[in-house]
Amino acid sequence: MIYFVAIIFITGFVYLSYIEDFRKGLTRIRNILPDINSQVLPKLTVIIPARNEEKVISRTINSVINQNYPEDLFDVVAVDDRSSDGTGEIMDNMAKIHRNLSVIHIKEVSNRISPKKNAILTAVRSTESEVIITTDGDCIHHVNWIRSLVAPLSGPKSENIGIVAGLSVFDKEYTGLFELIWQNMQSIDYISHSLIGAGSIGNGRAFTANGSNFLAKKALYMKEESSFKGELASGDDFFMVQAAKESNYRLRFVCNRESIVRTLPAEDIKGLIEQRARWASKATYASDFVLYFGITTFIFYTGLLAAFVLMLTGNISGMVFTAMFLLKFVPETIFLAYGFGKFGLDFKLRYYLPLQILHIPFNLFVVLKSKFAGFEWKGTKYRQ
Repeated sequence: MIYFVAIIFITGFVYLSYIEDFRKGLTRIRNILPDINSQVLPKLTVIIPARNEEKVISRTINSVINQNYPEDLFDVVAVDDRSSDGTGEIMDNMAKIHRNLSVIHIKEVSNRISPKKNAILTAVRSTESEVIITTDGDCIHHVNWIRSLVAPLSGPKSENIGIVAGLSVFDKEYTGLFELIWQNMQSIDYISHSLIGAGSIGNGRAFTANGSNFLAKKALYMKEESSFKGELASGDDFFMVQAAKESNYRLRFVCNRESIVRTLPAEDIKGLIEQRARWASKATYASDFVLYFGITTFIFYTGLLAAFVLMLTGNISGMVFTAMFLLKFVPETIFLAYGFGKFGLDFKLRYYLPLQILHIPFNLFVVLKSKFAGFEWKGTKYRQ
């Protein structure tokens, strides 16, 4: 038993050091406000891959088309990725109205590349712009969103910046108490992933980013196409960030309210489980830093769950278990409270506290599901 307790405390302190490292990274991120009067702006392309998004795609395209950015300096490529609803038709109708909007229709995709990565790369190859921004088909953007993402490209220490990432949050009206509770818990967990990515970038490391709010140089897509890991269903943003760092590109994370993208959450708990299992599926293909963090977290969380059971059976005292659990609770709370405040978001303790009860078993479950049962995404089953 003493060895078991020792392992939990050792991995717990390592986990604590990781979380504190991410928090310190957040403190290093500068709040670069977009210069709405600047005329020194790059020509760029915004890519919107979408499949079966007929309910929201027009809203997304309009929020991109109506950006406070010179019309002659950006174009939008909407990719209809084998939609079975009216998504493609809506895109085509909007392209007739907006001259800087073009549409690509994908009818089939090779099994050697994931559908979303194929959609993005197809659009990248179709444009001559050297700066590429990607977002998703269910997002809403502030009018100065593009200016926020390009601001680091002309600011101090802007040489050789390959990627600029931003934060995404949920935007949905909830009906019913149960949905209100679990969706707010999902929101906190969702944002925590982006904050880890932001903290890593603040420290000069590559961890992850969110493809719904993502800028990358076209040269990086072309150079690192083999690092895109097209055969994997997930991770277009995840692998691009790590490949960029390996190729000595500089990374930036934008921190202002106008840079935040609003997106839709998973609609039900099954969808949430499948999404998180998809995210977990790419961990074993990650850099050493990401892999070691994942292994440490898995061992620590597994130990905490086992320790909780042992406490209930009287084999570990409540005081010992509490000390173990505080190695998770305290650094995570400090990290998230700081991160939410940094981006001007409301850190809702009334949902965060019950989330702590479910966080460990949920994360262990989705990791094991991803490994042994795979996941479903956009109507297709995947095993990786």
